[in-house]
Amino acid sequence: TQYKVLEEFGYIYNSSVGVPAQPIPVWPYTLDYKIPRDCNSGTCPAKSFPGDWEVPLNAHYIEGFEGWHCPYLDQCVLHNHDPDEVFEWLQEDFAKSAFSLRINFHD
Repeated sequence: TQYKVLEEFGYIYNSSVGVPAQPIPVWPYTLDYKIPRDCNSGTCPAKSFPGDWEVPLNAHYIEGFEGWHCPYLDQCVLHNHDPDEVFEWLQEDFAKSAFSLRINFHD
């Protein structure tokens, strides 16, 4: 599996597990134990990998903003919003991750 190969090559973290949009993002976690939730992406490990870390890809989320559920920015549906609204959405999404929750932010 992908995780076995990463382990064999000495990688200590992975960032391929997508997490659906939710008000509170998922923090990075160790793979010391099998992950305790269902995995719909098909990229989750089926067993534990002690010492390895998962840095989840939290979907971008702003409550009440149309097109808000997007794991990557290039997948966001933003055509119904003007540039100022999109900029405000990006600032709010980043601020939630960086300042209040101090969690990873990705594109």
